[in-house]
Amino acid sequence: MENIDAVLRAADRAAAAPYTYRYDTPAWYPFAMAAYFTAIAGTFPLLMTGRLVLGMGLLVLAVGAFLALTMVLRRRFGTWPSMDGAPVEIRRVFGVLLLLALAVVLVSTIVWQLTGAPGGLLAIFLTSLAVVWSYEFRLYPAAAARLRRRLA
Repeated sequence: MENIDAVLRAADRAAAAPYTYRYDTPAWYPFAMAAYFTAIAGTFPLLMTGRLVLGMGLLVLAVGAFLALTMVLRRRFGTWPSMDGAPVEIRRVFGVLLLLALAVVLVSTIVWQLTGAPGGLLAIFLTSLAVVWSYEFRLYPAAAARLRRRLA
């Protein structure tokens, strides 16, 4: 029975490995993601006011930059693991990220309604910057550390 427990524990460690040891997030990454989210949202006022070329240009530029960033990061760091098989610590922190993203949408929408597009876009930038920074530099590393302690 002891051998089976050891084998199961080793399998659990191997399955969790992609989630525990991750590349160091570059300091510019939260700013890039905040700029991306802001640019995507910024296309709507442009399109709604008839500035189609500028709005579509911004949208194409934002999506193209995001795809280029994704390709560069995947080439540099490898493929990211999916959340389907993630350990509970990682799934939990990803759930927190989703709740924080919902809070970004709600807060930014309220600010947008109260102050107009410039205030709303500023709110999107600042709140998404805070959320991405928190997830990349605080929440995920803490969850990975808890996972490593559990599997030690």
